[in-house]
Amino acid sequence: MVYYASRNDRNRVVRIIQESFTDNPSVVSVINPNKTNSLKALAEYAFDTALMRQGVLLSDNQECVAICYHYGWKKEGIPDLWNQVKLVLNCIGLWKVPQVMRREAYLKKHRPVDGKFLYFWFFGSTKKGKDTRSAFSLKQAIFEKSAKDNLPIYLETSVPKNKKVYERFGFETYHEWHQSEDSTLYFMRRVPK
Repeated sequence: MVYYASRNDRNRVVRIIQESFTDNPSVVSVINPNKTNSLKALAEYAFDTALMRQGVLLSDNQECVAICYHYGWKKEGIPDLWNQVKLVLNCIGLWKVPQVMRREAYLKKHRPVDGKFLYFWFFGSTKKGKDTRSAFSLKQAIFEKSAKDNLPIYLETSVPKNKKVYERFGFETYHEWHQSEDSTLYFMRRVPK
């Protein structure tokens, strides 16, 4: 069983994302290592952005979270802009903005231009949540939404073992970005069945 998160779930979701992404190469490449709460700021940004797009799902035991929303959702104006300003100041740092903007442009270039897809941005679980069926329930909810709306699901991952898990659930790799000698970002999609 899953439910869509509300503003009241923000702290819980932020903690789960922080716990899940401390060593994620893709996340680490974006945050400013000199800012002590940069991962927390990124998690807050992800939550706030996805909440505006009705895309934060929590397991009923509140141990797993998925951020997945309709990518073509229009920008919310001032709330989205303010959210981005906070991200730059609290997470990225001004000096890193050009690098992050180039990265985001590359990512967008390899996603469908029409925006007609679900974007699976984050999946996280507490240690306790990994030992339950919560992750499976979230996966099923996202796959059901994909089938109901007849929209493919797109994601990126930089963790090879996660890539293998996504492949087991029907995702295919359609592009690889070799960012450095030891870092590859896998672009993946799953068409609804």
